[in-house]
Amino acid sequence: MSFQVTITPAGLSFTVHEEETILNAALRCGIDFPNRCRQGVCTSCVCKLKSGEVRYNEPQPLSDVDKQQQFTYCCLAYPLSDVVLHHPFISG
Repeated sequence: MSFQVTITPAGLSFTVHEEETILNAALRCGIDFPNRCRQGVCTSCVCKLKSGEVRYNEPQPLSDVDKQQQFTYCCLAYPLSDVVLHHPFISG
């Protein structure tokens, strides 16, 4: 199973395969996706979830504030549906 991820405002879309993080899929597709630590600490890969649903392996990386703000840590996030994310520094 795979899902479509779209990044706004760049308008980029790519497919994420089962058990692949959003970040790994973006990099596999040649998208210049900001990242550094790949552990959910540096926040460079954080996007705002506009639609869809993602899951994380335990331990849950999101704080209550992160959840309220709809933040998605793409280095750790696995889509459960097609997803639309917003990241201001990714360009097409």
